Amino acid sequence: MNKEKLILIGSGQHARVVMYNIKEQNRYDVVCMLDSDSRKIGEKVNDIEVVGTYEELEQYRRRYNTNKFFVAFGNMKYRREVYDKFISQGWEAVNIIHPQAVISPKARLGNGVLVECGCLITPNPIIGNNVVINTGSQVNHDNVIEDHVYIASGVVLSGNVRIEENTLLDDGVIVSLGKCIGSNSIVGAGAVVTHDIPKDVIAYGNPAKVIRKNK
Repeated sequence: MNKEKLILIGSGQHARVVMYNIKEQNRYDVVCMLDSDSRKIGEKVNDIEVVGTYEELEQYRRRYNTNKFFVAFGNMKYRREVYDKFISQGWEAVNIIHPQAVISPKARLGNGVLVECGCLITPNPIIGNNVVINTGSQVNHDNVIEDHVYIASGVVLSGNVRIEENTLLDDGVIVSLGKCIGSNSIVGAGAVVTHDIPKDVIAYGNPAKVIRKNK
């Protein structure tokens, strides 16, 4: 099988998780890694070398003969910025889907999406670009997950839920039927969301309550 060449962006702990899913998917061959920290140049992760930073991206496209990339770090402050930079320069974000994830054929996925082992995505959700859905999470019917959302492990989204852009749901969060979580918000681990959460806040607890603004 001829695998497509792929460049990973980021070389930290989340990159190792991404590389595991890439290996299991068996579709892409990671040819190198880029990192914002120039001190990491020359280091290797799973025998893949960090060859440079995010500057002068065209040189990497020519050197490795690919424009396919994947954002392999979890820092919510920068995921959107880096993703948009690559897209604006004509790069193509791929989807990494673990073969033991169950995804309805009626689900709509954007680009640059990671769906890890044990995830369940039932019919008719819309999942945007640059979204992470971590191990064992559930995205149920008619959900809308906007761009640049990070869903940690064991999260359960009931039906008709909306998660607005650039939002983080930490481990084990449960969002009940029809609720909305506003953009740029963080919902802490184990929270149970029984009412809408506004944008730009941090919330946690059972039931989830707004604790403070997310600055």
